Amino acid sequence: MTCALNLFFLLLSVTGSALALPRVNLWGLCFFCLIPFFYVLDRAGSISKTLFYGLSWGLGLAFALGYWVFFAVLHQYEVPFAKSLLFFFLCVVVPNAGIYAGFALVCRFFRRNSLFFYALVIPSVWVMMEYAKVVAPFLIPWGGLDIALVGFPEFVQIADITGAYGVIWIATAVNALILFCLKNILAFYRDRQEKALAGAGLSLVIAGLLIAMPVVYGRHQLQSVHASISPLLENPDHLMHATLVQGNFSTKERWSGMGFYQRVLRYLEMSGDKGQAGRRVIVWPENTLNVSSKLDDALFIELMRGIGEDALLISGGLKADADSGEVFNSAYFISGAGRLMRYDKHILLPYAETSPLIDLLDAYYTAPSEFSAGKTPLCIDSPTGPVGASICFEILYPGLICQSVRAGARYLVNLSNDSWFGDSPMPWVHLNAARLRAIENRRFLLRASTSGISAVIGPDGHPAVQSRLFVQERVDGDFVMLDHLSFYTRYGDWVILASVGIILISLVRLVLRDEKGDS
Repeated sequence: MTCALNLFFLLLSVTGSALALPRVNLWGLCFFCLIPFFYVLDRAGSISKTLFYGLSWGLGLAFALGYWVFFAVLHQYEVPFAKSLLFFFLCVVVPNAGIYAGFALVCRFFRRNSLFFYALVIPSVWVMMEYAKVVAPFLIPWGGLDIALVGFPEFVQIADITGAYGVIWIATAVNALILFCLKNILAFYRDRQEKALAGAGLSLVIAGLLIAMPVVYGRHQLQSVHASISPLLENPDHLMHATLVQGNFSTKERWSGMGFYQRVLRYLEMSGDKGQAGRRVIVWPENTLNVSSKLDDALFIELMRGIGEDALLISGGLKADADSGEVFNSAYFISGAGRLMRYDKHILLPYAETSPLIDLLDAYYTAPSEFSAGKTPLCIDSPTGPVGASICFEILYPGLICQSVRAGARYLVNLSNDSWFGDSPMPWVHLNAARLRAIENRRFLLRASTSGISAVIGPDGHPAVQSRLFVQERVDGDFVMLDHLSFYTRYGDWVILASVGIILISLVRLVLRDEKGDS
């Protein structure tokens, strides 16, 4: 009965975590959804049960958030059913189950019925687990609490100080503190201990402050950002215009080897100048120029003529190096004045663009089966000013975007292909990640996706304009270049270092306690 009840609590926690994310986006659940999971880990009486509950929660989350991977591999990559299921199990379920099992075991090692453990150790270990998704070559940092909390704009503005990991740390700490409060209330009613009641009150106060302080700061920052940006948007000398073209061509249409010039012509037609004020930046999605053999001087000259002398076209495409045989997933910066630059994708999508362990995906029409990681600068010195480039899921990596701004980027651009996600929450997850990167670095971000969601995102994280999903359309919006560096941009992911410090302090405390016990 106890095991069944614990599994129910795990299901409750997984469901809450899934509902907190877009598109449902019940972001308020971020402050409560982990409580049942932490409670179950508290009740686990043995290492084997702790491991089992950690694995179970990770498995549940993999199905709740990653189910779309199976259907994407089955329908988009046209991989047979059994192989698609094997891919989903080995590449999504196993890694996620393993990482949360690791979290459960580490928490068991450090567990103490103390405010220090619940307020500091649990969120620090959780943040390190989230960071592991960034550094491990076979994991992807999808679906964190930070992505969900973008729906709470006043709260998430603190990301310009703490970054995404700070947002995750605070939300996790609130969950753990509420659990500690409930435990102390139960202890008070059971044993009538005044100390337990005081502990409950203190933990609740701290949890309240952890929510209230970012909200107060966020409201101030929203007003400050709006006050500083509004005059620039009204000044013709600063104003720039973005045209985001969403072609909505299917994966098969783009990689079948047919219709390349027709698609490029359609993108050019949709990019036409409509007399907007300010310098113009046109953005086409990832892999629009996807036939490297046809990317010759004649094509680029035609594109330069088509966009006009004062415009800049940023388009996704391929770059094949004839000498080395390497293929890069690239972004081309094509100036109407005659300049051509390129950014090559630095972080490759596991299993689709590179195979860190095993290759389970079959060749897909003319799409390259293996890409090489780029080494181009993250900040491109374009004719319209320095721009920080990223391609597709690179937007999930805050450190990468931060480096581009630190290198001088005055606005950001993200080229993506979200069509293979299908009608799942993932396009919204990617959009929220882009919104968070804009907040962290206080930059405008131009996002063009093959089938949506394309958007012009302000430095407050709010999409000024955005497209619909699976619709061929064009999105126009104004933006300005900015040069102020936020605290986060200057100092990066300092929350990770702070979390490591807390874990080390906890380890020292355990050692000293054991030495006292031995003596």
